Amino acid sequence: MSSNGKTYKSAASFEQEIAPLEGDDDDSDLANQALAGLIEPTEEIIAAIADCKARYGGIKINMGSMNLVRFFAFDLLTLSSPLASTSPHLSTCFVAQTFIPFEVKSLSSLRILNLRNNRLTMFPSDICAALNELEELNLAQNEITYLPENISALSNVRKLILSKNKLSALPMGVFNLPALQELRLDNNLLTELQGQIADCHVLNTVLLNNNFLKKIPDRMAELKFLSKVDLSENPIERCPPNIMLLHQKYELLLHKKKRRWLIMRPHVLKKTMDEQETR
Repeated sequence: MSSNGKTYKSAASFEQEIAPLEGDDDDSDLANQALAGLIEPTEEIIAAIADCKARYGGIKINMGSMNLVRFFAFDLLTLSSPLASTSPHLSTCFVAQTFIPFEVKSLSSLRILNLRNNRLTMFPSDICAALNELEELNLAQNEITYLPENISALSNVRKLILSKNKLSALPMGVFNLPALQELRLDNNLLTELQGQIADCHVLNTVLLNNNFLKKIPDRMAELKFLSKVDLSENPIERCPPNIMLLHQKYELLLHKKKRRWLIMRPHVLKKTMDEQETR
């Protein structure tokens, strides 16, 4: 990759150099305005939207594995960006843009949205504001590092799947989802779980396996409907006893070998006793 005579070994090295210059709101607005006119939905996306309307009456859309990230090159001089004057050796800026078609935001009756495996690094806040009838949101297998605070606008969401992302923390908005019943956060980078999770009063399933949690908040024990908890593969040092018991039961259900041993154990014991009696 090169920019005005300067060569970069990769997009990552380019991004590292311009990182200190990013964050200027004027530059961001400028780039977003330019992107709005450049991005067009692929045939696959158009077909998914049509299928949503024809087959599911506008309540369900599957956009999994559609690569909803677009990379664009901008001429900074043409855009009259301050970035060009502060770093004269840069004339081109490469931008990665999360692309969720406008048509999706207009599906006001949408109940199920599947965006898994799309290399997304964030979830747009305007989606949260537009789809307040959503009941299930699947963002698994992306590269999401943060969620917008206004995710709380999804007040009807019952199932939130965030497995296999890069979340190191959760916004308080997640704990202001009154209808939330299932929260999947396995395989992330979480180091802490806020006690406000207890404010999700109807929560019955919490998957937190494969994170970096050292303790589970005591308030989690307040969740009266909790029936499935997975805390495996965490360096947990402290956990409410009743939650740990739930975790152990759920682990048993998940693992066939453990389940098989539980079933076989009485037979093994009986066989051993019979052998001892015949000696």
